[in-house]
Amino acid sequence: MVKVNRTFKRKKYNLNAAAVWGITAGVCGLVFLSAFVLFTDTTVSVILTAASLLPVYSKVRKECEKAYERTVRREFVSCLVTLSGTLSSGARLEQCVNEIALGDSSEIRHIRPEFQRMAKLIQLNLPVEKAFSEFAERVPVSDIKLFSQALEYGIPAGVNLIELVRSFSAGMRIRNDVEAEITRTLNLPKYNNRVVTVMPFVMIAVMRLTAGDYLAGLDTGAGLTVKAVSAGLIVIALVLGELLGDIRYAE
Repeated sequence: MVKVNRTFKRKKYNLNAAAVWGITAGVCGLVFLSAFVLFTDTTVSVILTAASLLPVYSKVRKECEKAYERTVRREFVSCLVTLSGTLSSGARLEQCVNEIALGDSSEIRHIRPEFQRMAKLIQLNLPVEKAFSEFAERVPVSDIKLFSQALEYGIPAGVNLIELVRSFSAGMRIRNDVEAEITRTLNLPKYNNRVVTVMPFVMIAVMRLTAGDYLAGLDTGAGLTVKAVSAGLIVIALVLGELLGDIRYAE
């Protein structure tokens, strides 16, 4: 029997760090341009951009994690469909895992490395339910965790694996469809809020290029206070819009 050493092997999300930081840099660049358009001061723009770095990075990473989790759930449903079909042909669950690990379908390219890992663990005489449990710890998706628990308790009890896999795949497919519909419904007002937030800075930039003297009064004295208050209100509107559009699904 092989005992899996989980030290330093738990991995929450298999994200592309370069992509996360790239998106963060792009958003921070927009923050810098917006601040410079409003205040026409490089120092103030740099300070505001630096202050926004951590919140922007946290938001970008959260969105990437959500996208990764949706992708993993969608691909796991495809894996369950494959498992169901292979089990129906009389194969053992270990053979099903190995078949997915050796496949080349692009539909499960993100999750296949995990099945390859499970296949290797099974070859080292780790029980298949333990391999799925280890998989669930590495990929923090609630549906995978529930499936691994069902295997862990169901296999010793002699559960019908074909029916178990079919019921899980059907349930996950319904959940994915519902969440996708909710996301599509919320995306329009969320993106509208972002566009409305950016437009004042675009209008100010156009006015600075076409009628700079018209805004000269805002660059000194009380005008600076007006600009600071306006920028604060815009940021508050952006944050509230993001919070209102942030739906947390029950696990």
